[in-house]
Amino acid sequence: MPPLADPVTSVYTSPHFVGTAPLKVYFDFTNRCNLSCRHCITSSSPHVDIAGELPPERIISLVNEMAQLGVLELATGGGEPLFHPHWTVLFESVTDAGMNLIVTTNGLLLTKKAIEELKRIAPLEIRVSFDGGPELHEHVRGANTYRRALRGLERLVSSQISATARLTLCRGAEEELPALFSDLQATGVGNIKIAVVKPAGRAATQTGSHLVGGIPGRDRAADLIGLGEQFGLTVQLSADDFPLSIIDAGDPKLRDIERPNCGAGFESCYITPKGQILGCVVLPELGFGELQSQSFRTVWEGKLAREYRQSADGVTTRRLCDGMRGLQPADGAIVPPARRIIPVEIIPTNNGNMAPHQHEAIG
Repeated sequence: MPPLADPVTSVYTSPHFVGTAPLKVYFDFTNRCNLSCRHCITSSSPHVDIAGELPPERIISLVNEMAQLGVLELATGGGEPLFHPHWTVLFESVTDAGMNLIVTTNGLLLTKKAIEELKRIAPLEIRVSFDGGPELHEHVRGANTYRRALRGLERLVSSQISATARLTLCRGAEEELPALFSDLQATGVGNIKIAVVKPAGRAATQTGSHLVGGIPGRDRAADLIGLGEQFGLTVQLSADDFPLSIIDAGDPKLRDIERPNCGAGFESCYITPKGQILGCVVLPELGFGELQSQSFRTVWEGKLAREYRQSADGVTTRRLCDGMRGLQPADGAIVPPARRIIPVEIIPTNNGNMAPHQHEAIG
């Protein structure tokens, strides 16, 4: 047998690699979305104000910097990532930089043209979001969204693009889950990744708080894995939400296997569309700093980030956010402003004028 090539750890080698760089970065390119989901963790909608969001050139610059520092994976959601007018260029910048790209989408914009672009760009994985069977899904996302999401997922699978169903487990979902799993099986998808609704964003308001359930136990995890086996689906449970190791949960997350918590702000971080680094999307009051004018490394290794990690070291909860929500922002912390809603949907054109933004969608 010929000797193995470089060991797996060779992915870390880089002339610019920084040992403290996160393994994974969650980076939402826009808060604009074609839906207004009741539990949206970022309170996205079609009419959210996008003034101040990072321009494509700055996003690409940050992507290249993170790749040089040694970040291995970038995950983007939103907002709806396919709603960004420059999504193809932004996605391509990630894969061209050598990082894994994971995209989470509501599936409604997975048209034939979008599928062709995604096949060319070849992300590591496209995740299509579901909230339960048809009744609950459309309660959360609106009428005529369930079947369209299934059609989008089916297009990905039939085009041999790496795809996963992504279930946000809502309170009250149990009755319809067999119907959902059956419909997913019919699309040909092989995997379903499951996390729970977090009490943040719209899910922390009257609009979506009824969808937040308790922390699932081992019995619930076993039931979901068993349901997946019944319908030929491999179930990947979020190890942040279920009381299982990342191995037992089948969670393909990049993180330190020995860490007792989710690792937010250590192995991973979240970047808002306006360029603020947070340990996690559900901790907007504990920002590390802004990337409009500063480098990623400057903010990631800065005073506020170090203070966050010092505080987090004493937290014993599985999800760091559960133990840190009561902390006050450090002096000088960047606290994202309340999001303003605007009545019409407009984006700047190439000549700087404002024009309506239209998208083809699955009918």
